[in-house]
Amino acid sequence: MKKSILKPCIFVLTIIIMLSSCSKDNNPTPELSKRYFRFNSCPEGNHGNWQDSSFIAATSDPKVIKQCLDQLQLPLEERTLFPLGKIDHGYAGYNTNGTHAFSWHFVEDSWEMVELGIEIYDGCAYSDAELTNYVDNLGSYGGWGNRVLEEIDNP
Repeated sequence: MKKSILKPCIFVLTIIIMLSSCSKDNNPTPELSKRYFRFNSCPEGNHGNWQDSSFIAATSDPKVIKQCLDQLQLPLEERTLFPLGKIDHGYAGYNTNGTHAFSWHFVEDSWEMVELGIEIYDGCAYSDAELTNYVDNLGSYGGWGNRVLEEIDNP
């Protein structure tokens, strides 16, 4: 008799232990922290607009963050990498230069730091006509002369 009661009790105890160990993960993988970087852009002398002399891009890609930080350790004239990637309409709440809000932004985590890019991506996305060309026709932007200037706090 003891043997017949013992088996169901062990079975029930095993089920209870298994169920209690299957709990919701209270420590989900943390979201990667978004970082913001200011880049120099088209010199004012190119078209006379101070607004287009720098822009801000955001990323949480660890490789891109490391590349930006490594570039910032170098003197400006020795920095060789520039951002290349998808851009989209709107300033995304952060792509500004002073009081000027751009009508475009790099799509977060869809850009990288490169040494070379094809010429079609080079230039300045400073006017709506240029922006339409980059966003709707090319899909990407990568100004050859753009260099990281600084990391900034959430703008």
